[in-house]
Amino acid sequence: MKTLLLFCFNLLLFQNFIMYAQWSSDPATNLTICDLNGDQALSKIASTSDGGTYISWFDIRSGSYSVYLQRLDFAGNKMWDENGLLISDNPQSSSLVDYDLICDNDDNAVVVFTDTRNSGNLNVFAYRISPEGTFLWGENGIGLSDNSTFDANPKVIQNGDGNFIFVWIKTDNGYELGLQKLSPEGSKLWGEDPIILSSQTFGLSNPALVPSHGNSAVLFHTVVTGNFPAQTVKLAAKKINSSGAVDWDIMIQDIGTIAPFSVPEVISDNVGGGLIAWHDDRDGNNLQSGFVQRVDGDGNIYFPVNGAEASLLADRHKFNPVIAFDNTSEETYVFWLETEPNQNQNGISGQKLSQTGNRLWSDNAKVFKPLSVPFTLSISSLNTQMGNQRAYLFYIQGDLTGNNDIVEGFACNADGDFLWSGDFVVLSNPAPDKMQMVSTVDPYNNCKLSWGDGRGTNPMGIFAQDINPFGELGDSYIPVELTSFTAAIVGDDAVLNWRTATETNNYGFEVERQNSEESWENVGFVGGGGTTAIPQEYSFTDRLIFSVNIFYRLKQIDFDGSYEYSNVVEVENINPTKFALHQNHPNPFNPSTVISYQLAVNSKVSLKIYDVLGREVAVLEKEYQPAGNYKVEFNAKGLSSGVYYYHLEAGSYSQTKKMILMR
Repeated sequence: MKTLLLFCFNLLLFQNFIMYAQWSSDPATNLTICDLNGDQALSKIASTSDGGTYISWFDIRSGSYSVYLQRLDFAGNKMWDENGLLISDNPQSSSLVDYDLICDNDDNAVVVFTDTRNSGNLNVFAYRISPEGTFLWGENGIGLSDNSTFDANPKVIQNGDGNFIFVWIKTDNGYELGLQKLSPEGSKLWGEDPIILSSQTFGLSNPALVPSHGNSAVLFHTVVTGNFPAQTVKLAAKKINSSGAVDWDIMIQDIGTIAPFSVPEVISDNVGGGLIAWHDDRDGNNLQSGFVQRVDGDGNIYFPVNGAEASLLADRHKFNPVIAFDNTSEETYVFWLETEPNQNQNGISGQKLSQTGNRLWSDNAKVFKPLSVPFTLSISSLNTQMGNQRAYLFYIQGDLTGNNDIVEGFACNADGDFLWSGDFVVLSNPAPDKMQMVSTVDPYNNCKLSWGDGRGTNPMGIFAQDINPFGELGDSYIPVELTSFTAAIVGDDAVLNWRTATETNNYGFEVERQNSEESWENVGFVGGGGTTAIPQEYSFTDRLIFSVNIFYRLKQIDFDGSYEYSNVVEVENINPTKFALHQNHPNPFNPSTVISYQLAVNSKVSLKIYDVLGREVAVLEKEYQPAGNYKVEFNAKGLSSGVYYYHLEAGSYSQTKKMILMR
């Protein structure tokens, strides 16, 4: 073993994927997920670790609603049947309720929804589908509830231990919440029947979960008293521990001025807590205002009691706030639909909140889309994502006649400045109606959206669109991923080896060298693999001509001439001036140790191990070696404890040292 030095690093180089792409670059076209007879509705979307996408929806092609799922690769190619994989065609209510879809840590899709297979009762069922389309929890999924009541709006998260926690609304005795935990294999971990959270004095509704520490979860929900329409709605949060018990319970909004039909938005802060956004009329002036609160895994709130108000601008409604959280700065971005009191003029405003909830874009917030001329514009389905310290906002835009025909979006930086050419980008513009848009952001900061769309001959289909971090359609960015880069001295040469996991448009690598006294110089070129998802291995040998430390880097070049540099690796090229055999390390050892030696000139080398009786027990080296520094690992497996000797002969040089094996 003659390796002196080893460096590894990960490098992401963003390049355009140009082969076989199905994502559309034309906002008039978009990617058709499914547009068959009948209605396709209520799409959900989730990103995979490799930049792919899962999209689910309800589909009435067979005469009643069924659940379908599609998997796309990062380029938008469909991995399953053209019109989706049938997940469930069990009996379904004609009136759909909300459901949930996530991508788990192993890139499986987990979808949880309700249907009426149990004697017409609306119950909850969960499915886990592999990237190959295998039903990991069986063809009929796993039933989470089995009763004669109405269960609705199930949600799911995956915790750090790989288990899944589910929550849904139950109506056994007023409004309650049901909870269940499943293992990755589909075993129920909280008993056959769900855990029920209830109260004798109020109802619990609109649940949402975020993962927390210790394989627990933070549960957000509304607290409701009274009868519709004279209901009092507040907000609360609970810590659900790994056993399903409630560790703490706090109020988020204890004023009770939230509209009964509004559903708060909840996101994870990715460090064990979550954020929740809502609008209310706590001033009693018939104007809704947007609020945000952040809660950590111990039940501490970050923002003012009852929430941080996003804008103090007078005579405005601030409806349906949506939030994105920057984990680097711990700042919160919030956007909302803004209208004048009569709701005839519509626009979009936003705010950035500090770690403690202070308004950073002035008390009156920042206007991104000014109020429209009266009766000319509608805005709905606001979606926001966070990527690389920039916030993305997408929405459906139409006119006040109800024709919502445009999907539009923008990106902004930490100062609220627009980042895309022309400020706003149209993602879809065919005239027919659009609704129920959802979005996700992949690991490379490309955003993917799906929505219901009436452009075809059928009532409503599901369509999708990507947009990359630079505001371009149909050009999702993925990395040329350099997974390792190693440098070692072997004799008189420096040997460089590197490996890529994927490549896109990769022309090749220039190898550049620098010693401590010179600028970088190009010492060679190795051709790349173009575009490939198959791991590639490369090697380059450089003849050493300096007796100083030497640095190397790779210049990865695209076919279009653009390039990126790798990190720098260093090799020590100080040729020894004398022979030496060094003490092994560690010593004593069990079972392995490393023996180092140096050769002043090229030599015939013998390195052997002897016991205390002088018997040879191992030969580590017996070959001709160039001058240099060497390390050899000795594994004493099979030998008993005691004193051993290692003996080096190199030409006329000879040396012996003692080492101790201690079992």
